[in-house]
Amino acid sequence: MANPLAALGPVPALDNSYGAMLLGTSCGLMLYGLTLHQTYRYFRLYPRDMKLFKIFVFLILTLETMHTLIWMIACYHFLITDYFNPASILTGHWTVKSNVAITGAANLLCQTFYARRVYLLGPKSRWIVALAAVSMAACLGFDIGATVEAFRLSLSQFPRFSWLVSAAYGCAVATDVLLTGALIRVLLRSRTGFKRTDSTLDMLIVYSINTGLLTSVTGLLVFVFALILPGNYIYAGISIVNAKLYANSVLAVLNSRRSLASGARVVDDFELYPTGNSSSSRSQRSHPGVEAWSGPQVSVSLHHSAMGAVKVPAPVHDLEASRISASSSQMEKGAHRADLLGVSSAI
Repeated sequence: MANPLAALGPVPALDNSYGAMLLGTSCGLMLYGLTLHQTYRYFRLYPRDMKLFKIFVFLILTLETMHTLIWMIACYHFLITDYFNPASILTGHWTVKSNVAITGAANLLCQTFYARRVYLLGPKSRWIVALAAVSMAACLGFDIGATVEAFRLSLSQFPRFSWLVSAAYGCAVATDVLLTGALIRVLLRSRTGFKRTDSTLDMLIVYSINTGLLTSVTGLLVFVFALILPGNYIYAGISIVNAKLYANSVLAVLNSRRSLASGARVVDDFELYPTGNSSSSRSQRSHPGVEAWSGPQVSVSLHHSAMGAVKVPAPVHDLEASRISASSSQMEKGAHRADLLGVSSAI
């Protein structure tokens, strides 16, 4: 019996088009489930957070939901509706064409959160934020340009302009490196020589690097594949995973405040208060000049306990008093930086 599909002719290889899109969407769905879990966890653990943070988390969830839906619709369109027409991928679909804009908006929102945290570190770090802002603006411009060209052209013509996608992700990676470098630089310069404070700072450095490692790697892969293999969907599949990692990294930062807080005090609702069983009211902020946008913090109360343990007999030698004062000042400086940075991560 003759094969009824033989008249259709040979079907081109679909591994680097439909295959990449399907794998990227599948991985994205798994990470979207993690996004839903982290969002639920955030609203459950921090119901008293300021409204700005709740709106921020809601926007992340909305953009990630839209991002997930458009790729599910794209898979259904190409793999079910146009099952017998593999060449339809060359003409494109509105879901694929709008992907760049939605992905760019989601990534920009996450990077703005990190840029704001670096800005709050002080004037010495704000020139880095200025550079990051220029890179973020360039990324947004490339995303808009790529979206316009995607709707204006068919996907068979779009490879000529895929460099726009590559440039956008190149700027995103540059922004990540700038912000992460600024945080690590401040943390390293805040070391005091006291074990407890330095251990907290070391933990924050490792946390900052690990949180942003996957987003940087996937962003770099999108940059490379969009540049060297513009005629397929490999870079699009990786970009799906990259967008989900951005969202989950920010939500992980917000949800890790309690687990990374010091044993003496924790931070909830972005205010410091004791962890004891007493029903006393919350204490005032340790640093009233720091805006609430500085986000999660880890309180280091070393300077309180250390100063309480130091008993200076009277009279005391001027040199010894000066040494104690210098040690106290150094500990307070490191603790203040740890309080300000908290569990911040630039990526």
